[in-house]
Amino acid sequence: MSAGMTAPLLEIKDLDIFFARAKGGVKVVNKLAFSIQRGSIFGLAGESGSGKSLTALSIMGILPNGARAEGSIEFKGSGILGLPSEKMRSIRGKEISMVFQEPMTSLNPVLKIGYQVREALLAHLPISKKEAQTRAVQLLRSVMIPAPEQRINDYPHQLSGGMRQRVMIAMAIACNPSLLIADEPTTALDVTIEAQILELIDTLRAERDMSVLLITHDLGAIARHARTVGVMYAGRIVELAPVGEIFSGPKHPYTIGLLESIPFKNKRGMPLKPIPGSVPPPWGLPPGCKFSDRCSFKIPPCQQAEPEFEEITPGHFSRCIRAREMKWTL
Repeated sequence: MSAGMTAPLLEIKDLDIFFARAKGGVKVVNKLAFSIQRGSIFGLAGESGSGKSLTALSIMGILPNGARAEGSIEFKGSGILGLPSEKMRSIRGKEISMVFQEPMTSLNPVLKIGYQVREALLAHLPISKKEAQTRAVQLLRSVMIPAPEQRINDYPHQLSGGMRQRVMIAMAIACNPSLLIADEPTTALDVTIEAQILELIDTLRAERDMSVLLITHDLGAIARHARTVGVMYAGRIVELAPVGEIFSGPKHPYTIGLLESIPFKNKRGMPLKPIPGSVPPPWGLPPGCKFSDRCSFKIPPCQQAEPEFEEITPGHFSRCIRAREMKWTL
């Protein structure tokens, strides 16, 4: 670490995630490495199937049955990967919280939202039920839910999708976590509500000095809110840079493909260019560069050996042997 730099809040090194299969295990996340600075938003972008959500679940210590993680996850300077379940429970929800993609699968449909927010407080804080109820109202107010004193008695089905997501955010920030993981927090919301939810997360980050891991397929959302972005493909980070550099000079063809699928204002009327094909399954990856079967920049060496993750310019990393040739402008 350079002089004057503070230690990151979260640092992941050489993270591998495996799934058990009938004929042995398969690696679905490969040597993942990135860090999140205190008080900042780190954007993790990529298509479905890239391994983004599994990365989040490994940080939370809630990987599904049949999955295991190896490597290093350090939070506030201490390793948390493989901690005993009781110790991890004391961190999860209090120090590290998560907002999931679909609130209707995370909220209990038969319990009032006030009860669910209150339980998030009582699980970690030595307070009375009455005080928890008061704080629950305050939390709902902080996430811009109108008339929280009345809404606290509603059931999840009585709220709109955007309001349910706000309840999830209220539960996630209840204990003032240092790190909030937002995993596709605007899935199934319209663009107006999406913008409001992302703005809310950013406002809460600033007010509470939180760090945020924003997981999304939408580079546009990352551009508006994140400081640093990691682009993930087939379980690997293929490009990592300050967000401005990703948009001004991307150094990986997958990133360029994601950018060319965004309808920029200055390209109005021009057709979007979708990336051909789809993310292959972990057991069916091509040899060499894992993006080579979908890449229009590939040359024969791309299919012979997987490229190293190289620093192309200070702070800008790419996993492409042609990274220094990449030229793309908005």
